[in-house]
Amino acid sequence: MRTTWTIVDLMNDWEKYQTLWDDFVARHPRGSVFHTSAMIQVFAAAKGHVPVALAAVSETGQILSLLVAIRVQTLPRVFGSVSSRSVWYAEPLCGESPDSVESLKGLVTRHDRIMQQRTLFAEIRPLLPAGPECSALKHCGYQHLDYLNYVVDTTQPVETLWKRLSGSAQSNVRKCERRGFEVRHLNGPECVDILYGFLRMTYGRAEVPLADRSLFQAAYDILRPRNMIQFVVVYDGDKPVAADTMLTFAKHVFAWYGGSLRMTGLSPAAFFQWREIAWSCANGFQRYDFGGAGWPDVPYGVRDFKASFGGDLVCYGRYRKVYSNWKMALAERAYQFGRSVIAPK
Repeated sequence: MRTTWTIVDLMNDWEKYQTLWDDFVARHPRGSVFHTSAMIQVFAAAKGHVPVALAAVSETGQILSLLVAIRVQTLPRVFGSVSSRSVWYAEPLCGESPDSVESLKGLVTRHDRIMQQRTLFAEIRPLLPAGPECSALKHCGYQHLDYLNYVVDTTQPVETLWKRLSGSAQSNVRKCERRGFEVRHLNGPECVDILYGFLRMTYGRAEVPLADRSLFQAAYDILRPRNMIQFVVVYDGDKPVAADTMLTFAKHVFAWYGGSLRMTGLSPAAFFQWREIAWSCANGFQRYDFGGAGWPDVPYGVRDFKASFGGDLVCYGRYRKVYSNWKMALAERAYQFGRSVIAPK
């Protein structure tokens, strides 16, 4: 017998469905931090971020499928009409059954109806190889594109993980150790200002728009009490020289936002990268996700840096659906102009 279901806006029915929502995510083999109600609360509290969370609920009250998307706008309002996009920081969740996949098609269709007048395009950033959600996305007109990432299996002994680092990465870590660098996991409110200072510096150098500080404050306020985020700071004596964030959920660690000083002959970023991998191993996590390594056919220095830490190169790709081609072309021009105008200094 075919299962019937209803599409529910989880943001509007928060009190009724939050527990069911988080239970579904926790039990699903693909559930991630980005699917949780806590992470959606973070995005909802951040300037320039508007979440959409939808679920298909059966007549018996069970969730069949779920998607969470964030309308993101990082350029100023003057560029707003050509700079907003819908970002899914993880693939949508559904089961293997035909009913579950069919219900996901309904969710994606509803999402597109909501977003096509508000955003230029939707982009899905899978965290795992393609599963049953793939057929629903392709049915709804989403194109799969190759995109790379590095993932470290942190169930291995830390000695094995160290040996997998390249010679240059090992050398960079040892230099920082000889200098006396120290990694600290901070819990106090000062960690947001420390982190954001390094982010402004790093994103400013790259002339790339940076999310508002409110995103990181909300992450501190909402995720830290739930042990879903780690604020990592590298110190040279009493001076912070780098800061990073790790999102933690269901035995997985996701490298989120980080930045560092440029220091002659020293790489604070390499130091915290290795220490985070070792910390993940020591604390029983199974997987360290580098958070993306770029398009295969585009040179990307960050990919070379991440490659030196011995992770497995994967190509889970990205899904994309463009709602307006002419607006997309205009947006690319606006972005190139706008990034130089508003890049943080």
